[in-house]
Amino acid sequence: MTLDLIGWFAVRLTMGYVYLFPFYLNIKDRAGREAMVESVCYMIPFVREPWRSKLAVLFAIGSFGMMLFGGLSVLFGIEGRVGALLLLVFTAIGVYWHKCQRDVAMSEADKVALTVSGSSKTDLTALKTAAYVGHFSSGIKNWPLCGMCIAFVCWGTGPYSISDWVGNYLLK
Repeated sequence: MTLDLIGWFAVRLTMGYVYLFPFYLNIKDRAGREAMVESVCYMIPFVREPWRSKLAVLFAIGSFGMMLFGGLSVLFGIEGRVGALLLLVFTAIGVYWHKCQRDVAMSEADKVALTVSGSSKTDLTALKTAAYVGHFSSGIKNWPLCGMCIAFVCWGTGPYSISDWVGNYLLK
């Protein structure tokens, strides 16, 4: 086995894991699915209820589909360019999603701060900082993932890919 082959497998395996494990965590129980839908609502505050909740369900289902099909596609090399394009769209939207999550966390923490006193303020500040830093760094992490998705769109998923009909068609 050559280093190139090991590198391709490592990148495909880690990219698949980055999307498939969160997919599993988000769909494994009702609480995960509801949390996903609620967090999607933060992205569309300009839409009034009940349409916001209905759109959020559709967007969440679309997100689940992009994570599942994109992750499996890249992992197994089954039309990996198409899967990488799905993951690129999902990940680019994720940059905005993390910004919205960060904004909501700061807003909610500011509301709670009005009711907290004494040493609990320090604890609240620690939670607020952790929420901010966590979503800021997660948003930043999405940029190199977008770059990897673009690389897969351009180069395919490498050796031992099962199919690359789209790539073969486009590159002729």
